[in-house]
Amino acid sequence: MAKLLVINSFGPMASTLLSGLVETLGFTNIPIRKLGLHQYLMGELKLDSNHMENRLKQIIQDHSKSGLSGGISVIDRKNQKPKALTDYKKVYSQINDINANNIQDLYFKCRNIYCDAVIYKEIKTNRDWQIELTTDIHRYNHKELYQAYRDNFDEVKMIHLHRPFSGWINSLASQAFTHPELKNRIKFFPHMRYADYKLYEQAVAQMPGMHIEFDELFDTPIEELSNKIAEFLGVPPSTCDLRSAKYDMYGKIIPYEKAFTPFDDKISFIQHKSLKYMENVAETGGIAKLPHNLISWLHYLWSLYSYKRN
Repeated sequence: MAKLLVINSFGPMASTLLSGLVETLGFTNIPIRKLGLHQYLMGELKLDSNHMENRLKQIIQDHSKSGLSGGISVIDRKNQKPKALTDYKKVYSQINDINANNIQDLYFKCRNIYCDAVIYKEIKTNRDWQIELTTDIHRYNHKELYQAYRDNFDEVKMIHLHRPFSGWINSLASQAFTHPELKNRIKFFPHMRYADYKLYEQAVAQMPGMHIEFDELFDTPIEELSNKIAEFLGVPPSTCDLRSAKYDMYGKIIPYEKAFTPFDDKISFIQHKSLKYMENVAETGGIAKLPHNLISWLHYLWSLYSYKRN
């Protein structure tokens, strides 16, 4: 029977680390997102729209070129040696010949075609057990979307990730700091990011599933965490030595010590006083109002200037 694990997150919450760990339990973990699954489930896209097929084709073509993918942080990613993840020629005929009877059939066929194209690792996991990484769960009616998952898949489980706002906004800022375009570095408004963060937290709080805090991934002994997840998923515990294993974090294979050592929380991309200010006004809800929204942005700009200067 097909199994689908949906890992919900928004922004930097270590979803790729979790998917790498779940891979050791037999689930197939591949660096592919945004196939439009939620649009299909909510009736925004028809089964015969070819949206998912076209999206899959574009992703495999893009991943067949040398590029940067995955890693423990945006800085780690930029320090990688570019590599290709897939070979488009291996699956050309398959992509152009997908016939699906329903959403689950279409989804699994597309994911498994990507598996056939993978060249950066050998896939030994169960292809009927897939991991879906979402970033937009809060953009939909969460009750209707959850029911649509239940109605369209044989078995679906959800894990909801959480991260304290201060660590989350600091990590998110690191991505903005290193963006190649100036406008993307400047137009980072903490109060708007907090509004989305709050929507996400409100949505997943009302959905069935397992909740995992960011710090749990690093502070809980990995064997204990793995067994806890295996029990939730209803699968046998991992038989591999988890501390000597390597983990696929969205196309980048990383050893245990590096993967399970938090990186972003060790560096104050946003100045400490500025981060404390944002945290305090976020807790009271004042970050969305004048003058705190403007002051938060000025704090961010000062931190950006300090980072670039140093």
